Amino acid sequence: MNYPSLSSVQLQQSSGAMNQQPLALKQGQVIHGTIKQLFPDQMAEIQIGGQRLMAKMEAPLQTGNSHYFQVSGVEPDLQLKVVSGPMAPSASMSQQVTQLLDSMQLPQTNEMKQVATYFLKNNLPLSKEQLQQAEQIMKSLPENVTSKEALNVLQKLIELKLPIQQNTFQAVLQGSMKQGFTDTLGSLQQLLQQDSSIPQAMREQLLNQLQMVKSPLAVETGGVLFAKMLDILSASASSPADKLTILQLLKDVGIMPKNANIFNWNTGMLQTTNTNANNLLQQLTSQIQVGNSKEVASLLPQVKESLQQNLLLSDAQKITLQQAISKAIAQPNAQNFQGIEKAIQMQQQSINSPAKLLNSLQLASPKDMSTLLPQLKSAIQGQSLLSASQKEGLLQTLEKFNVANSTPQSIQALAKDLQGQLLKVFSESTQLQPFQSDSQGVSAKQQMMLMLNAGQSANEQLFSKLTQLAMNSNSPVFQQMLEQTEQQLAQHLDSKAFETAIKQTLGNLGLSYEAKLLDKSSDIQQIAQQLKPQLLGLLQDDSVSSTTKSVAEQVVARMNGMQYLSGENGPQHQLIMQVPLEFFGKKTEATLQWNGRMKKNGKIDSDYARILFYLQLNSLKETVIDMQVQSRVVTVTLYNETAGLTALAEPLKAALKHGLSQHDYQLSGLFIKNYSKQPVSLKTNTQTTTVEQNKGVDLRI
Repeated sequence: MNYPSLSSVQLQQSSGAMNQQPLALKQGQVIHGTIKQLFPDQMAEIQIGGQRLMAKMEAPLQTGNSHYFQVSGVEPDLQLKVVSGPMAPSASMSQQVTQLLDSMQLPQTNEMKQVATYFLKNNLPLSKEQLQQAEQIMKSLPENVTSKEALNVLQKLIELKLPIQQNTFQAVLQGSMKQGFTDTLGSLQQLLQQDSSIPQAMREQLLNQLQMVKSPLAVETGGVLFAKMLDILSASASSPADKLTILQLLKDVGIMPKNANIFNWNTGMLQTTNTNANNLLQQLTSQIQVGNSKEVASLLPQVKESLQQNLLLSDAQKITLQQAISKAIAQPNAQNFQGIEKAIQMQQQSINSPAKLLNSLQLASPKDMSTLLPQLKSAIQGQSLLSASQKEGLLQTLEKFNVANSTPQSIQALAKDLQGQLLKVFSESTQLQPFQSDSQGVSAKQQMMLMLNAGQSANEQLFSKLTQLAMNSNSPVFQQMLEQTEQQLAQHLDSKAFETAIKQTLGNLGLSYEAKLLDKSSDIQQIAQQLKPQLLGLLQDDSVSSTTKSVAEQVVARMNGMQYLSGENGPQHQLIMQVPLEFFGKKTEATLQWNGRMKKNGKIDSDYARILFYLQLNSLKETVIDMQVQSRVVTVTLYNETAGLTALAEPLKAALKHGLSQHDYQLSGLFIKNYSKQPVSLKTNTQTTTVEQNKGVDLRI
């Protein structure tokens, strides 16, 4: 098949970068060069590939002769030692390789000759140790890996300055693959289920995490299930048996308290959930304001830990506060303390959710109502997840309340009535907008949990757990709800849904595991639940069978390979992601390669980029999308063998053009080609620009 490939773009960019950058030679490396000119004191100008450099020779040589040289020193001047006699221009490559291996006292095995020939043809600096290590790898190649693929990987290791070892070789090899990740994860799941040598707790954790990877929309599925369950619990026509079944499942998940029953399940609200967390925040603010540094320092760890229990803060707000607190813990000074105070004030000002105000209403006295009612009206009017008719119904309820004649009893009645209406409208919003959040980053399903004092946090893992328990249940009630939920979610699959699925999958895999360990604001317990750290723990367990370890090593190598292949190459930057996706029983794999550059301010230059998508689709099968951005002008080429795609794509061009224009991009053209056709040039324009913009490319599959 003839289309832009991952390796072709990588190698082209790598070789281009190598030709533009000066050679970085190390002691012991062997290179092929030609004597261009001789100078006094045994100095000579040597041409190596397309570059010339000055070196001090250990023996007199003749201009025009070609030799293999070994680097014997780099300081203060480059020093070269001749390791082969003059090479005749007519000497074949095999003769050159034989002479080189003899001079380096290396065995003349087929694998050694193969490696040496490849290195010499590609002008790669090599050392005796590298040749020996490469030979061992070539001797132990898996059956499904060709010699050509292996040599390309060895070249990549040298270019990335990685050691030639079995683990780095496997990582780059696996990271370069565009298919097979889903199958490898499936094989690992089967082995974990069958391998009795694995400790029970470790097996369950790994299987649960693999299930999370296979269910990237488990949170949204759980949210819609939760909404349907609340509808049944609220409906007077629902059978008591169904209500009891649902209530018990919600207790098992941890969403409902253990003492909840079908009569009192909605009376908990937010009376005590956030008391301790909010009190600590207020106490910290007071101590900062009075300048009590010692007390502030002692409170910081408690406040940081309590943030996870604060239901009224979104995840983004928690991260902002955690980062400010971590900075102050590392450097406890007045400036950092003031930064915390400012962050707390900003978060509290932004909190205007119905859940918070409903809690305030529950605890309000008659004299508070004149202030609280306008706040409630404002929160409802500004809630983007609610429709105009839903807002109107809620506001009518508030308008009917008589503030002048309010009593504690009438306030409690209003709170109960308002809670029931809010649960109903947010349930509707959850089912109609499963992937949307409001301006504060809180989704409709989280709003429902907040109003019910659900568990100890609005942790999204509760929704995933709800999905898992419902799927494992034999109850016809849950099976019917699951079927309806999947149908609803399938109707709402859009770019936001794919973005959610990709983010969830990457997070569950743990691709950024090492980076998050260095981030002091990260939740270590949450990180430890990701797949990668769990697999690393499995590989260190001596009781686990070698077969299971072998497949686990392939999964870890695939993830490490993505990290190795992503990064800087001179001014060019590259990002590679392989994402196994599964939607309602249908599996697909998406590989994304982004190539671009950074501006002087360290931000991505969104004016120029090259994005390649490799997709395995149920109907269209193997599909490659090549997207090139030049001066914010976008050209899209789709490679696929399915007949009639041009006619099917024509009506979609307008939507694509409109979507790009919303991000200040212009669509130049959409082209559909067969694999057999010659692809467009692989060269990425690196023209400089002085426009300082920081807009990302909106990627939609």
